[in-house]
Amino acid sequence: MDRLNRAASRTRRRVWIGTPSVLVLLGLLLVAAGCGSTTPASSASATSSGATPHKGGTLVITYQSEPQSLDPAINWDEGWTEEDCLFNTFLKYSSGPGTAGTTLIPDLATAMPEISNGGKTYTFHLRQDIKFAPPVSRGVTAADFKWSFERMMSLPLAPASSFYTEVVGAPAFMAGKAKHISGYEVLDPYTVRVTLSQPDAAFLNAFSMPFTSVIAKEWVAKWGKQVGRHPLGTGPFLLDHWTPGQELVMKRNPNYYGAPGKPYLDGIDVKFSVTPSTALLQLERGQVDVLGDGIAPPDFQRVLADPTWKQQVAQEPSIENDYLFLNTQMKPFDNPKVRQAVAYAINRERIIKLLAGTALPINQLYPAGLPGHVSEASLPADALHLYDPAKAKQLLADAGYPTGFSTTLYTHNVDPWPRLMQSVQNDLAQVGIKASIRTLDRGTYWTLIGQPNKVPVGFCVWRQDYPDPSDFVMPLFTKASAVPGGFNASFWWSPTVERMLAQGQAMAEPAQAQARLALFGQIQNQILAAVPFVPLYQPIQNSMYSKRVGGFYLSPVTYYRLPDYWIK
Repeated sequence: MDRLNRAASRTRRRVWIGTPSVLVLLGLLLVAAGCGSTTPASSASATSSGATPHKGGTLVITYQSEPQSLDPAINWDEGWTEEDCLFNTFLKYSSGPGTAGTTLIPDLATAMPEISNGGKTYTFHLRQDIKFAPPVSRGVTAADFKWSFERMMSLPLAPASSFYTEVVGAPAFMAGKAKHISGYEVLDPYTVRVTLSQPDAAFLNAFSMPFTSVIAKEWVAKWGKQVGRHPLGTGPFLLDHWTPGQELVMKRNPNYYGAPGKPYLDGIDVKFSVTPSTALLQLERGQVDVLGDGIAPPDFQRVLADPTWKQQVAQEPSIENDYLFLNTQMKPFDNPKVRQAVAYAINRERIIKLLAGTALPINQLYPAGLPGHVSEASLPADALHLYDPAKAKQLLADAGYPTGFSTTLYTHNVDPWPRLMQSVQNDLAQVGIKASIRTLDRGTYWTLIGQPNKVPVGFCVWRQDYPDPSDFVMPLFTKASAVPGGFNASFWWSPTVERMLAQGQAMAEPAQAQARLALFGQIQNQILAAVPFVPLYQPIQNSMYSKRVGGFYLSPVTYYRLPDYWIK
């Protein structure tokens, strides 16, 4: 499968709702609407500090729901915090909040891979001190990695196989025409060579997702389809017990290869079926350490007003773009001047105020924290569409709509979107665009926007799969993604962008990194100038931790990095 075609096959899962930032966005929107407050929220630093790491103790984290499985081959999103404790792959993201946490570093590999063959071949050398957790307790070899990868690629429920179809032989293997993936080679017990059919600069990001984690063949054979309820890997922790609907308890893995003294914690107790409001009360009583679902919306302003507890609130921008798409295949949005008029008509600052400070204004495709994000001053004039109602009216007149036109704004029924759409509706009315709002249930909405000629304008959200600008271009603004069922709800693509994207993805050598980012800057400018979407805001993810937790921060990739925290 071509790198651009794979975007269309993997985007329907992007219904990213229920994270800490979304819960708090909803709560603060309701507070702002109820009392008229537009004061931006503020909090303590995103990282707890001032204490020397201490070994010992059990950290308690709460969630309202629980993952259905912790089989890394099939589990996506919910449960990745636990998988980060239980499993490893070749590389991982560095520790720390913000951009510091978006750099790939070796994990089970001894170093970053050797890249050769024009960026198509990656050679990984494995540590020789890796063991699976008890009771397997045997050494891990390159053959285990190959078996784990092929297992993931052969599972009918594996949702991420399309990320790896560029590995030579993968399509034939998935079609049942080959017994093994020829491009995934075991050179010796501690060396793996992966060969792609074409260079892909984002391959290492995709290859570092939990799906490629190593798992023991004999353990899978023992538990079969139930292995997701009995996860066992090479991570800093191992599963002690899992009581469905109640808790999942992990304890330190005695076979873990990591640095002396790490992990700091003796164990982690993940509590399920705990509402955010109850979890907050338990944290204040000293019974809970981390609010996995964030602060209960009705309690957020109270917590921030408390001089003691506000210091325990952490906030970090989520690498996400919440935007308005304009269907370029439907009139009048097939006219670039009309799309420009809509962009100039929308008051982003008012939306930020409605969100009570839990979001950042955004005027580009790449969110802050993502490689490729640039300052507003770096954007060309035709790519930057700041609030200017007078200019919007002039553009509408130039497009042949001097008195405006009528349209329908679509949204799903989960707050804060319906309320934010009312703000957009009011802005458009000020320039003569009369827009009615149609609200659908969430499932129906996500299905409908992926169908051609159905939705002229609507809200959308994209959060990174991994921190690379290609992950914001390929699924949203390519020919391959402008198909029924894809996530390119604007149905816009450009031959110029297609050529530039192919060129950028072929720049896989580390020495080409800066030139590649510059090229993705040009790609962004092309997209912004065409206005197939209007960026609105970038959410801020939120959480809270107890006073006894040290080393706490929010990761831009995994949210929580429990193995990095300690009990003071």
